[in-house]
Amino acid sequence: MARHKLTIFKLIGLSMLFCFSLHISAEPEVTVKSLMDKDSKVDAQDEPSSKGEEEVKQVIKAAAVSSVVKEKGEELDIDSLPYDEFHRITPSSSMQAYLKAARNRDFNLATHYLDYRNLPPEVKVIAPELLAEQLSLVFDRTVWIDVDTLSKKPEGKKNESVPSYRDLVAEITTSRGPVQILLQRVPSEDGDNKVWKISNATVSKIPFLIDEFGYNLVGEWLYNHLPKAEFLGVMLWQWVYFAGSFLGFIVFSVLVTRIFAAILHRLKVNTPQDVLAFIKGPICLLLAVLLSRSLHDVSNVTIAVVAIAQGGTVLLIAWTWVFLRSIDIVKHRLAERFIAQDKPQAVFLLRPASNVTKMLIVVIAALLWFENLGFSATTLLAGLGIGGLAIALAAQKTVENIIGAITLYISAPVRIGSLCKFGAQVGTIEEIGLRATRIRTLDRSVIYVANAKFVDMQLENISERERISYRPNLMLSAKTKQVDLQAFMVALKQLLDEHDTVADDPCRVKFKGFTPWALQIDVLSYVNTVDFAVYMEVIEELNMAILGLLNEHNCELANPEFARVGG
Repeated sequence: MARHKLTIFKLIGLSMLFCFSLHISAEPEVTVKSLMDKDSKVDAQDEPSSKGEEEVKQVIKAAAVSSVVKEKGEELDIDSLPYDEFHRITPSSSMQAYLKAARNRDFNLATHYLDYRNLPPEVKVIAPELLAEQLSLVFDRTVWIDVDTLSKKPEGKKNESVPSYRDLVAEITTSRGPVQILLQRVPSEDGDNKVWKISNATVSKIPFLIDEFGYNLVGEWLYNHLPKAEFLGVMLWQWVYFAGSFLGFIVFSVLVTRIFAAILHRLKVNTPQDVLAFIKGPICLLLAVLLSRSLHDVSNVTIAVVAIAQGGTVLLIAWTWVFLRSIDIVKHRLAERFIAQDKPQAVFLLRPASNVTKMLIVVIAALLWFENLGFSATTLLAGLGIGGLAIALAAQKTVENIIGAITLYISAPVRIGSLCKFGAQVGTIEEIGLRATRIRTLDRSVIYVANAKFVDMQLENISERERISYRPNLMLSAKTKQVDLQAFMVALKQLLDEHDTVADDPCRVKFKGFTPWALQIDVLSYVNTVDFAVYMEVIEELNMAILGLLNEHNCELANPEFARVGG
């Protein structure tokens, strides 16, 4: 009992650690879904590119007019609005265009969105393309810019704590205090219009920001030498860097768990192999994940990397593996306990119960994963609820079979290993699964019968016999004389009474009646064995003795041909 209590306490501890390890990823500010949404917004600027220049102008102007009408209810003349080929009419469109250029690694285009006027000499000597690239790196590491929160009006926002010609995008916390990311309305290159660019006040801080938030030496080398491809906002070199780091933590965890398992094996000689495998497998992976999440190098972490990590994909896989293997260990311990208590039928119920529990764990892990990615699990469940009726109808047979399996385990008309007769078939029960019962017939073929159908059949459990009946079908010729018939019956009764393996009661030999072509002898006796091989040897001996009695007393078996002729 103490061992089982200890196992339960271990599972409770695992659950608490599970909740603690996932607490840091609960409701993250940036999720994989938000990354995908941001990419969709940035890609939205590609749509007008296939149209003519005049049509592009109309699309951009219409967007600005729509924003003003929505916010102020004012009617504007679309032709009175300015046009800018770099989409810098509003703060929102300007920042969105810069982010798109940076994501496409087109930093020559990105320079059109930075204001390089009146910069300090130490900043002026830096190439404009490099400044645009470094600002993109700072954004990736420090702030999440949602272009939907920026003004879509040409004049920008008016109620911010910055001058009217500037719009506040975000603030970055640094060792020297907060640094504002500002958009500023400045004259365009041709001087005809006013456009929005990233303020020179922000551009002048780029060298300081890159010193504060730049990559480390390894990250800088990988950034410069690997292709600039990316997936979900995470660049290829970052996937390589963090995958290599995680592989190092796995190697360390393998060494730690192997050493711990060896020490445990030496201290406790009878340590079960499944426990050692549990330590070397799921616990090893979980340890590697927890170490990598706690001890990773933050100098190469971007917001996109944080969003991927907040998804907790590998962490959930590790925890799911831990819980699944824990269920297997508990199942084995309970099976040993039930066997020791002479409750074999309860052992058979452990398998479907553990399978159902495992399915629930996988479903819960999947819902947690979707929630961490930014998708609403509640919405997902509601969507599934709409088709719940159809799923319930489709799963009706499955549910019936599961209930049938539970009924078979609880009522136990047959058990695994039982020889039974069902319908016209006879076979041995090999497995009672959640869906069907597997039966091995006397011909050594395998039959699968759905549990819902099998539980409603008339089942004859042959294995439950305490002895096996012996009832030879004796039909003597109608020409048999009374004296010979009576002598044969006395001799047959004496044969059965004197045989060691034939039960004393009931044991009878009676003249049952007549047919037009035979005399019926009713024999009822039982062989004291449940071993079918022994039974066959006994009845062979009895049949040979009966044949000798027939010959001795001038009795012949009736000829079936007379029955067919008479019919």
